[in-house]
Amino acid sequence: MPTSTRTCAGGSSSTASRARITLKGAGRSWKNANRYSRASDAHDVPRRARRACTKLGQPVVIENKPGSAGDFAAELMLQAPADGYTLLMTTIAVHAINPGLMKQKFHPLNDFTPIALVCSYPMIMIGSPQTTFKTLSDLKDLSSKAPTFYSSSGVGSPGHLAGELLVKGLNANITHVPYKGGAPSVLAIMSGEAQVNFATLPAVVPQIRGGKVRAIGLASKERNPVVPDVPTMAELGLADFDVGTWTGLVGPKGMPADVVHKINAAVSEVVNDTAVKKRLVDEGAEIRLMTPAEFGAFMRQENARWVKVVKDAGITTE
Repeated sequence: MPTSTRTCAGGSSSTASRARITLKGAGRSWKNANRYSRASDAHDVPRRARRACTKLGQPVVIENKPGSAGDFAAELMLQAPADGYTLLMTTIAVHAINPGLMKQKFHPLNDFTPIALVCSYPMIMIGSPQTTFKTLSDLKDLSSKAPTFYSSSGVGSPGHLAGELLVKGLNANITHVPYKGGAPSVLAIMSGEAQVNFATLPAVVPQIRGGKVRAIGLASKERNPVVPDVPTMAELGLADFDVGTWTGLVGPKGMPADVVHKINAAVSEVVNDTAVKKRLVDEGAEIRLMTPAEFGAFMRQENARWVKVVKDAGITTE
């Protein structure tokens, strides 16, 4: 299915040409409700997917439906028949963060058929070049002596929640400043308006390598080969500090099991292609292929975890 292969087919793949799905209704177009706007950097992912998915024997239509942190695209996808021809490229927001932030028009778990989790991108803590703190203890001391801020791409974003976990873990006085998007929040670090920020790794690698921001710690269980010298947050003293975004493929509830497994198998075959996998890893992605059942369990775990974080921090968008 289209979006599936999209998720991690960072380009066309010879594997994709061999992974074919046979479904009733051949000749119909697959639709992918994409939560990103056309101008978004993330739009490149489903666009690549279309190239990979067309090799599966069906034309693919990508419908860009940004809004409500992905909920709008989910609402539209859920109106479609559960036949496997309309799918959603989904993220942590729709199923794990938004449920704690706002009243949704659907159940974030029960109204969906999990198909495939493909990859995740760790968050990385970056600091302003103007700051001099070296350790998390130094950051805590700084926050007790002078106004200290962490920027994010918006209220309820993964970066916001990571910042809340940092504040709680350090028991520090660091104030959240939301910006309208990831780029402005990183610019706030570069200019010194804010002292720290949690961004997805691929989004800030150029700034790190260019010396425009300081890489402080990776919010992942292990170091990442893209930034091998950057310690994990656990190495810096905050155990179990694992925060990232993830991308997966879901459909409406009630999809036939055989269709779900065929799509999952096609996604796995494409992502396991050597060239595709290298491209993803080079971008900082962590390959996380799962079966539909495993993905469903993962979604439930993520939902329980992040709804609690949101509620405990008293975050709301309403």
